[in-house]
Amino acid sequence: MTLLPNKLNHEYQGSKIAIYGLYPIFAIYIFRSLVHFLSENSGLVGIASIKELEIVGNIDPNNLVYLFASLWGATQVSLTLILVILFIKYKNLIPFIYMICLLDHCFRLISGLFHPLTEEYYINTPPGVIGNIPILMYMILMFYLSLKKGNTK
Repeated sequence: MTLLPNKLNHEYQGSKIAIYGLYPIFAIYIFRSLVHFLSENSGLVGIASIKELEIVGNIDPNNLVYLFASLWGATQVSLTLILVILFIKYKNLIPFIYMICLLDHCFRLISGLFHPLTEEYYINTPPGVIGNIPILMYMILMFYLSLKKGNTK
């Protein structure tokens, strides 16, 4: 199986497990992107459990934070749509889809290292922090299985 095939088609040759392995990833991507894009506080308070910032004078800094989180959510929606369309239309791009998901996840981890939020920013530990390493391991395994020749009949 190749990462970037010369012809785009449905002739996927990797493990069938990797096909079904994308469904939970897509579910996470769809939920996460829509919450960040559409919810009032961009999911930062209710889901990510980030504390709201204090109003300074008559300026609410939370509005700025929510705006950027919503813009990030819009980008996530766009990425999710592209990945789902590629999955539906071109099954032989499944390894490439996994590579994109892995890159996305690794870039998130790197961003967290560059701009760490300490515990005083949180009400509780966010689900993203708890799930980062297990999800990374899952994606690595699924990426490997997508490249491994399997029985897809």
